[in-house]
Amino acid sequence: MNMRLGTESIVIVSLVLVIMAGLGCNHQVRKERQQIAIAKVKKLGGSVEIDKENPESAVMTVSLMDCNVSDSELGFLEDLDGLHLLDLRWTKINGQGLIHLKDMTSLKTLWLHHTTITDAGMKQIKELSSLIRLDVGHSFISDTGLAYIGEMKGLQYLCLCDTGITDAGLKNLNQLQQLIHLDINDTNISDAGLEHLKVLTRLIQVDTSNTKCTEAGLFQLQEVLARNRKNR
Repeated sequence: MNMRLGTESIVIVSLVLVIMAGLGCNHQVRKERQQIAIAKVKKLGGSVEIDKENPESAVMTVSLMDCNVSDSELGFLEDLDGLHLLDLRWTKINGQGLIHLKDMTSLKTLWLHHTTITDAGMKQIKELSSLIRLDVGHSFISDTGLAYIGEMKGLQYLCLCDTGITDAGLKNLNQLQQLIHLDINDTNISDAGLEHLKVLTRLIQVDTSNTKCTEAGLFQLQEVLARNRKNR
């Protein structure tokens, strides 16, 4: 009996050691892949800001703004553990490469300003539940893309300036009950579109320069925003 128990103990200890060795190996592999990804960012002319409190494990910010990067080159993003902010402004991407972000649970901010992002690109990231800030201004987003954006229920900041959205499309944002700041500058939004925003109880700022909104419509919206601020 004692011999049997002793044998079982040895087997259990051996299994634990094998598992621990495997975990250590996986950690080392992830670390090496992350270093390769960081080198790729820098080779493209981008920058990386490491978490100063935990420099061994997390990449906090990656900027590829105005870099010569295409969708086909974005696969390395999957290896950036702990990525919180990704800046792809003024790049040539159209959004297909954003599929490499779909499993990220740490990404909070995504800047896609002045890109050729389309509605198909929004479909790639619609399940990014961790996303808080999204900028797709000066892109090719339409109401179809708004439907996908409407599924990102954690958004607090959203820039849609100079896009092809319409009044009807803003109804897709009704589920964004965490939204605080919305930018619809330089769009064809009118008073009819503003009506869809009045159900957003946390919304306190809407940028509406160069739209088709009237003074009366904006006044009514400001009353709603003021009430939201008071109720915070």
